[in-house]
Amino acid sequence: MKRAVYVLFSLAMLCLVFSGCASKKAYTPLDLNADLQSGKLVQKTNNFVVLLDHSSSMNDPYKGVARHDIAQDVTSKLVQTIPNIPVTAGLRTFWAEKTKRLYGMEMLDKNKYIAQVDTVEWGSGQTPMGRALTAAGDEDLKGLPGKSAIIVISDFEHIENVDDLQPKNVMAAINKIKADYGDRICIYTIHVDNDAKGNILAQNIIKEAGCGEAVLAESLKDPEAMKEFVKRIFLDAAPVKAAAPAPVQEQAQPAAAAAAPAVAAAFDLANIHFDFDKSSLRPEDRNILKGHAEWLMKNKDANIIVEGHCDERGTTEYNLALGERRATETKKYLVELGVPEGRIKTISYGEERPLDPGHTEAAWAKNRRAQFVLNKNP
Repeated sequence: MKRAVYVLFSLAMLCLVFSGCASKKAYTPLDLNADLQSGKLVQKTNNFVVLLDHSSSMNDPYKGVARHDIAQDVTSKLVQTIPNIPVTAGLRTFWAEKTKRLYGMEMLDKNKYIAQVDTVEWGSGQTPMGRALTAAGDEDLKGLPGKSAIIVISDFEHIENVDDLQPKNVMAAINKIKADYGDRICIYTIHVDNDAKGNILAQNIIKEAGCGEAVLAESLKDPEAMKEFVKRIFLDAAPVKAAAPAPVQEQAQPAAAAAAPAVAAAFDLANIHFDFDKSSLRPEDRNILKGHAEWLMKNKDANIIVEGHCDERGTTEYNLALGERRATETKKYLVELGVPEGRIKTISYGEERPLDPGHTEAAWAKNRRAQFVLNKNP
């Protein structure tokens, strides 16, 4: 009897270790479809491929959980959060100097995609990330219309001068992708650990790509944070439209003049947003500013104040300077688009006026912004 109990106990422990006997917790993603249907958001990314690290270091734990389990979980939640848009999807793994496409390239079927994610468990060998990036550009995304995203999910573990991940190969692959695709592609990284060396590499990948974002997997645990991340990858604010011109009425001049400020106020100058600790304009925000510039060129009696804002991280002095750089970069681009410089003023509020008082990545993303105030020329 004791032997039977011991065997049952051993089997139970194996189930816990290998996670094969426990069912996954249900995940309820936050809905992005309502904003799409209302016209507030529009699709900006037409294709994506996830590059999932399958190397041996992904077997190591992070805060008591195997990195490969974290990678599977964040990939599944990301896919579940994608709204109902027509998007061509791919899933590629890389390990032991090999890379293999497990899904796509085909229209996203979430159930089929996640089933393939679940097959990627115990890793082996080294980390040929550069090879996977090259395959994504040369094979997976080649010939596809529209804009694309590459999402790299990895521990970014590497040892300099060792034949493993080899950051130089990664950067060379990114340079080729940018040469082939230009601004039609952005790269996003999800770090399943939080070590300084891996974070630096993930950030350098985004810097080299010139478009995208580096995040930590643990920062996406909250469904709201995941929703905002998915929105930044796949969606964009709908282009603003100028209010329809008011019908001409036979009124005295003073009455017409009194009504003029309402014309400018009727136009909604949507906020633009910035990556963490950055003042450079992202492609999607440049598109928003093009709409603002077009309206301002048509309404020459309106001028604007560009407010620069930051999230709560950093000192007050640093954030005031960062907010000023964000406002200045925004003004500079509007001037490049043809808006007279004299019609644009800038001011920085640093972290003093958050849109969202929360202390999460989702709240910080909302607060890193340039905001616009319309004024009437005297």
